[in-house]
Amino acid sequence: MKFIARAISLLAIAGLVAGNAWAEKDDRNRPIQIEADLVRMDDVQKTAMYEGNVILGQGTMNITADRIDVHQDAKGMTLSVATGQPVHFQQKVEGRDEFLDAQANRLEYDARTEVIKLIGGARLKQGGDELRGGVIVYDVRTERYQAQGGTEDGKQGRVRAMIQPRNQTDAAPATAPDSAPAKP
Repeated sequence: MKFIARAISLLAIAGLVAGNAWAEKDDRNRPIQIEADLVRMDDVQKTAMYEGNVILGQGTMNITADRIDVHQDAKGMTLSVATGQPVHFQQKVEGRDEFLDAQANRLEYDARTEVIKLIGGARLKQGGDELRGGVIVYDVRTERYQAQGGTEDGKQGRVRAMIQPRNQTDAAPATAPDSAPAKP
């Protein structure tokens, strides 16, 4: 029973929670709620598997997936993997009135390295900014992103990013309002 309680808490704290830069700080102190069609836990192997319409919530953080697996090593560190079509992650951003939305076919979190990977049709959206690619990697410790394009029909895809201007004066047109644009 001790591992079961620990696996559930590690899932929400170390597994799939998207880092301090994104997370609403109070979420860590909220109760964890998990719903699934099937749950299997193995104290000897230190694994937990939630399968079938999995819904995990803790405060403002919500994850939906077809399946979530948690593996714990001898030192208590976990590797959590959520799979689905797609896995969806949402959490309120600390200090802002906006949410971080992420989705991918697979979401991995390694507590040893504090790295989150969104794999397969990866999309990360915050406010009006959006990043898409085959794989998006976020290092929680350094707060750095890396993205690579996916592959389609054997061809390397491209990463796509949309970054909104931070204030309206930055978005003003380069020409004066009453002047006509130059013809090519």
